[in-house]
Amino acid sequence: MIKADIALHDLSLSPSWHDGSVVVGPSRITPYAHRMLESCLVVTTDRWFLVVRERQAGTDGLAAFAGEPCATRHVDEDAFHHLYQACVLWPLDYVMVEVARVGCRLRIRAGMLGSAPVYARATKDRITVSWDSADFAALPMALDTEVVSHRLAMHTMYAARQPYSGVTMLTERASLYVEPGRANLRYPDPVAPSVPREDREGQDDLPAFEAALRRSAAARPVGEHATVELSGGMDSATVATVLRSLGPTLASRGILLDGEVRDAQVPRRSLIVERLGLADATVDIAAWPPDLDMAPMDAQGFYREFYLEACMALWSSARSEGRDTLFTGVGGDELFPAYAGEASSGMATDPGWVGEAAICAAGLLTPRALESARSLRTFDAPAGPVPMTSLLANACRAPDMLRHGQWPVAPLGDPQLVAFCHRLPRASRRGREVMRRYLASQLGADVFPPGYSKETFAHVLPPLIARHAPSLTAQLAQCALADIGLVEPRAVVALLETVVRTRSHGATSALANFLWLERLARQTA
Repeated sequence: MIKADIALHDLSLSPSWHDGSVVVGPSRITPYAHRMLESCLVVTTDRWFLVVRERQAGTDGLAAFAGEPCATRHVDEDAFHHLYQACVLWPLDYVMVEVARVGCRLRIRAGMLGSAPVYARATKDRITVSWDSADFAALPMALDTEVVSHRLAMHTMYAARQPYSGVTMLTERASLYVEPGRANLRYPDPVAPSVPREDREGQDDLPAFEAALRRSAAARPVGEHATVELSGGMDSATVATVLRSLGPTLASRGILLDGEVRDAQVPRRSLIVERLGLADATVDIAAWPPDLDMAPMDAQGFYREFYLEACMALWSSARSEGRDTLFTGVGGDELFPAYAGEASSGMATDPGWVGEAAICAAGLLTPRALESARSLRTFDAPAGPVPMTSLLANACRAPDMLRHGQWPVAPLGDPQLVAFCHRLPRASRRGREVMRRYLASQLGADVFPPGYSKETFAHVLPPLIARHAPSLTAQLAQCALADIGLVEPRAVVALLETVVRTRSHGATSALANFLWLERLARQTA
């Protein structure tokens, strides 16, 4: 939500707005400019804070205090405390920068949704902050080999520590404290694990699910500037359906896949578009294949959207029509977990390729990296109100979306909706039963019949990698991750040959993960 370059000694000066930024002497804090966000600078004696937060539907917003897009309020201590507490308790996402002028002390606080997390690097007299981790590629950075080893092993990791040493991600509800010569990150207390309630005979969970879904979707202003990302799956269809029920005309965008998956995806998407009356546009994945070049033109951030090229075509299409807010189905996969002892038909299970991918990934590592990846991590962020994998999906996609003028909104990642769904009895969670019933009531039972064929990107990369295998082999003759002792070059070539020969989803996932990290490593070489 913000970018900033702050010399800590400047914090003794008074702040003010100038050209959309808060300036403190030569230092500058720039909020991301978007209609879905609002900013306010609140100043009292020797203290001030800047909040950048998502706008809430039905409110005039902080900017109404001053009648201008970038608001300033000079207040007494009591009003300062009142406004501060209201911002900390804001139900949507936010970033706050708090400053004590005496001692040049600063605190950056993140909200709980992780919609567009910020990254920071502090030195003894300066701090740099950005919502785009690629910005740090301009500095002479070193890789954190422990973090990279875990990433190479395909371990799911949500933590403040990132692949660049000294660069910190503000995870949900975390705070970064900085003063001259000292910096400290503090995680919040963990959220207690959810416990499902017992099924009550005759109780229908559908009305309560629909109410919770509508409340989440209606939390932010939804107008003609909104687009829904519609893949043709249940999650994106649920988001499109509830948004359309709120009344506004709605546009949709989607990536059409190839092969047998397309045969099911296209007619299902067409039914959804027709029955909801969406203004739809699509791109073909074959026309916008992933870029496998190991020397991309643009700097790369810490996370990678593997199908970025097709996504960029969609975002540009929406932006050309003045649509700059993208509602996604992120969070849907995490709404209906299977608890201990519940594994059965219809409940979430580990697909076979996940284990294969982990074995293939481990086979790339040197003994040094493998030993590091086997260590139990002590630096992960605690459990929060939004599932970790949803937060990682946000971190992966948000920088690219913001670069293309799109603000991401994930209604299915709303903490209250998550808590409600996690407490549902097994019968309502199994096979996403309550979501399936909701879609059947709104779209018709024929759109998502039991056992419907799901869309998947699993068949996109294997043939593409096979076509580019000679080029990849040549480019990987020099390997940055091998140079720092993390991967075995021969194992990399062997894995590439396995993908070309077998087109295995697990092997492809491990290789794609390596290729992305190798790109990142080359930026630091």
